[in-house]
Amino acid sequence: MIKTYYINLNNEIKETTYPSEVQEKYKWIWVDMNESTEEETNVLAQYFDFHPLSIEDATLVQQRPKFKQYDGYQFLVFHALDLKTLESEEIDIFIGDDYIVTFHKERFEEIDTIKRKLFNHTVQYEEPKDILLNILDDITDNFFPFIYDIEDKVFNFEDRHNVDSSTKTLIDDTFNLRQELLLIKRTVQPMKDLVYRMREGKVLNLNEQQLLYIMHINDHLIKQMEMVDASREMTSDIRDNYISLNSFKMNNIMKILTIYSVVFMPLTLIAGIYGMNFENMPELNWHNGYYIVLFIMVAIAAIMLVVFKKKKWF
Repeated sequence: MIKTYYINLNNEIKETTYPSEVQEKYKWIWVDMNESTEEETNVLAQYFDFHPLSIEDATLVQQRPKFKQYDGYQFLVFHALDLKTLESEEIDIFIGDDYIVTFHKERFEEIDTIKRKLFNHTVQYEEPKDILLNILDDITDNFFPFIYDIEDKVFNFEDRHNVDSSTKTLIDDTFNLRQELLLIKRTVQPMKDLVYRMREGKVLNLNEQQLLYIMHINDHLIKQMEMVDASREMTSDIRDNYISLNSFKMNNIMKILTIYSVVFMPLTLIAGIYGMNFENMPELNWHNGYYIVLFIMVAIAAIMLVVFKKKKWF
């Protein structure tokens, strides 16, 4: 589907389908292409005469966030986060002096928001760069709910420690959180690098107000990366702590079992000796031999336990 919006010389917002259908002069034009057919995609080459490499990047391959300068226009790739999978969704943007083309294969809430603002006159868009910056700002702001949600899950681990004794469950949940953080970082980090290049490269020729806007976006991305890195560090500490706790519990169990085994070793030796079937065993004829051996075995066990206790082995 392709939609075209333009601002005429009277500052009126008009809407049509193909850009070729615009018959009046305009200040700037916005062409939004969502799940476009092959015929609609041909507009990129036939009407705008974009470079084949930029068209290929937009239509064929999943690209990382990037910025490229072509003759007469710039090509940018932004990534947003999918609400369900946390996978990145790509939006490709061609921007010139008096036009902007947004190309995406999925519906973007950020694009719909900009359209509503455009027709409601809640925000004044003086040129295509304003559309670009607002799309970028909305994409960036929409990272926050995902990051805050992950951060809340991380902070809740302390409470779970007091009520949930299943170390395996906690470890599994920790690794799931780290996987989610990794998916978010794979989207946010390249976007942060891209915005930094846009701010420092100055190839968009942003005015003072637009430069403040992109610095604001860059600050948000820096904050988001700091939150992601902090959460990853916390989950790493949680994972290490629970692994250490599990090892400590296992060592205690093994220590107790070892003490019991050592205590019973001499008792087993005595029982084994008197369990042999030799005829010449004088102790077998003692009237109180059974009770004497039992007393000796109990005494040995008691002495060993006392010694272990004094050495604080348990």
